[in-house]
Amino acid sequence: MRKYLNLKFVIGVVSVTLLTQLVYSDGEGDAVLSIPPLTVQTFPDAECRIDDWAAKPEALDYEETKKLALEAEVDGRIGKALTCWERVIDRTTCTEEQRSEARTHIKSLRPRVQFNTDPVKAKIWNVLVVIYKEVKAERKSDDGKVTNYHKIFTEKDLSTIGRELAGFRDLVFLWSSGVLLPEFKVVIVTEPITDISLAFSGNGFPIGPREIAREFEKHSTAEKKYDTVMAYIKCRGDGGSNINSPFTAAMYGRLGELKGAGYMMVPWGTNYPYKDELVGEMELHEWLHQVDDVVHHYLGYPRGTTRSSDDGRGVGDNRPNGEEEYKRPKDGRNWAYFYKHLMTEHLTRQIWSELTTTNIPRENKPGAKIKITK
Repeated sequence: MRKYLNLKFVIGVVSVTLLTQLVYSDGEGDAVLSIPPLTVQTFPDAECRIDDWAAKPEALDYEETKKLALEAEVDGRIGKALTCWERVIDRTTCTEEQRSEARTHIKSLRPRVQFNTDPVKAKIWNVLVVIYKEVKAERKSDDGKVTNYHKIFTEKDLSTIGRELAGFRDLVFLWSSGVLLPEFKVVIVTEPITDISLAFSGNGFPIGPREIAREFEKHSTAEKKYDTVMAYIKCRGDGGSNINSPFTAAMYGRLGELKGAGYMMVPWGTNYPYKDELVGEMELHEWLHQVDDVVHHYLGYPRGTTRSSDDGRGVGDNRPNGEEEYKRPKDGRNWAYFYKHLMTEHLTRQIWSELTTTNIPRENKPGAKIKITK
């Protein structure tokens, strides 16, 4: 219940549940994960239907595009105005100040334009989720002391992960204006992990790129290319010695072992989700690192088209390299509005439709023809 209450509080929307519930198992009957059905968020006060937002590949003139945007706003053609301001972002060369102006207009216009609510019309982003159900290992310290580690995902843990994945999926579908929809294949590995030496070496973690690549190869086919791979291993909670983990979660860059897919590693603790976070917020934060990489490297958009999900700053936080267009209020409980800012103001519907993990030849990169000037 917390999920839907939080979503309504944060973004003021109406929820409409679609599709049937999906249940995943490893086939042995002793480990099951359920992902709640897709919940589509719609703006009840949208003034117009979806406009034709798709862009042609060629670059546009900034002044002419801005003129068309302003004229459409004056005439009350909200959908057209939004599209033209988005073209400033994804098809013109202009200054960062001019792009910031465009984002200001987009911020006010986007909620007034209805977005796609039909999951069938969305572009699918394929996600392979690998859950290592059990860790059963020991470690001998330099003084000869042996510590036993035994962590196992309970039904409650799996239920929480299922809700987190659903929350992540719903937020991506919502804040991409229904352009992109994550779709999951969940694999539960029941063979216990017995070697956790890397967890204490400072050089990595038990489920690194080479290890996850073994599962990836089993499930990736020529017909099924995964864009993101997520691995969960239980490290903390439910008594016994906790496994050392150097991070809450981490997103690796493009990996050759995964044919260009991004890789998210989650050393799970039973304190997830953190207090006041949206359900799926942790996964969304890490996944946005991959989006940042794809937008600037695969698609060729100039640096600054979007920002890192680490660039959020609160009021009074003046650390360098922070995003200045959004400042989290002092009473802010999470970073949801910052992620919404990145996804709905920096990234246009056109850019969302272009996301890919297949490296595009330089001459065909959609963002390669534009620049951000000083």
